[in-house]
Amino acid sequence: MQISHPAGNGVAGWKHAVLHFLRLHMDATLQEVLDWAEEMERVRAALVLERGEFPGPSALCKSF
Repeated sequence: MQISHPAGNGVAGWKHAVLHFLRLHMDATLQEVLDWAEEMERVRAALVLERGEFPGPSALCKSF
C-alpha cells in the first residue's frame, strides 16, 4: 500500500492508513468511518486525535 505524504493537514500517514483500513473492514464510506471514529473514545485515543482533529474525507481520499 502506498501512502502519499499528507502535507498540509497535520495528520500522520499512519493515521490515514488506519482510517482507510477501518473503511475497508467496515465496508463503509470515508465519511461514515470518520463520523464513527470521532465518537469512539478508544479510537481517538489510539490515533491521538481529538474530536474535530480528524482529516476530512477528501484529504483521506487524496492520500491513497
